[in-house]
Amino acid sequence: MAASRRPAVTLRTLNKQLAEFDLSGVEMAYANSLRRAMMADVPTVAIDQVSYNQNSSPLPDEFIAHRLGLIPLISKGVRESMRDTRDCTCDEGCEYCMILLSLNVTCTERSTGALNVTTAHLTRLTSPPGDPDDAEGKELLQKRDPDVGHPADRGATNRILITKLSKGQQLDITCKAYRGISKHHAKWSPLAAVAYEYDPHNKLRHSSYWFEVDEKGEWPPMKSANFEQEDAPGSGAKYDIQAKPHTYYLEAEGTGAIPVNDVVVHGFEALEDKLAPMILQLHKEVNREEGREPEDEQMGGDAPQENAFAAPVAAANPYATGTARGYGGGVSPNGAPAAAPGATAWGGGAGGGAWGGAANGGQASPWGNGAATNGGAW
Repeated sequence: MAASRRPAVTLRTLNKQLAEFDLSGVEMAYANSLRRAMMADVPTVAIDQVSYNQNSSPLPDEFIAHRLGLIPLISKGVRESMRDTRDCTCDEGCEYCMILLSLNVTCTERSTGALNVTTAHLTRLTSPPGDPDDAEGKELLQKRDPDVGHPADRGATNRILITKLSKGQQLDITCKAYRGISKHHAKWSPLAAVAYEYDPHNKLRHSSYWFEVDEKGEWPPMKSANFEQEDAPGSGAKYDIQAKPHTYYLEAEGTGAIPVNDVVVHGFEALEDKLAPMILQLHKEVNREEGREPEDEQMGGDAPQENAFAAPVAAANPYATGTARGYGGGVSPNGAPAAAPGATAWGGGAGGGAWGGAANGGQASPWGNGAATNGGAW
């Protein structure tokens, strides 16, 4: 199971809801990182704030808010056409960072059955205007798809059920949808499921010790076994302890918020955004250590204080003067240079002790001005 030299992607199935492809020539950590990036780092739009004007339905406010948050909203292109609310200059949401929706339903039917409140009753409203002087925000609006913010099951026969109303009951709600990623909450996930398989012929013996009665019955053949290039090993094949998987069979199922092919592409881009700065910095450090980095690319410039990795330059003592003296009366290193050899760190004179400035004999006084105290310790 030797790994191929270069990474490669082989597409098996692709439609609006499903993508199946093979990823080879990489370590398992990269395949798993791609899976996590597709699931948690691709931004979508989801309802995040709900304001209730009236709710006489059988469900409490929190329950309905939770159900509304999990409704997939069309989010195609929001990665390049919508801001995160924390990056916007508005106070409570504007057209640059927010989608406004309304749900206002009243049951007036005299029939015995209840009224189903579904995503068909969700209506997109006009969001508050943004800063007219924000040129970047206007550019985002021009890039935005006009369907962004509508329920992803728009046009479907069976719409997502929110709640049911009996005669006389009403639900009047205003919803605010923001851009986010699934790393912060699962409602922003663009995928319903994503997983990968490897080693369909069990050459690594992963399932050989994980069964109770029948290994083949409890571990049926993988779907990816039909695509594996290597033949299945025989019953007496020798186990290779150094073997590693080299091909991973990924399958991603979308929620309808973003086409699955866009999710895969954005997953690769998100992974690249995470790895590229680290790789670039490592290259710079290696080149700098080997002296191969150009002068204009060296970190920190010419001045020592501009180098982020250089030791800090000692600052001048703001309290020092040319004749400043320390505790012991000698010349302090924070002031002018010592006039005589042996000046101590705290102003001791020539030949002085650690604290005071002694004059050739005895221990220096810690608070003296150069005079010893008759040879005493203090």
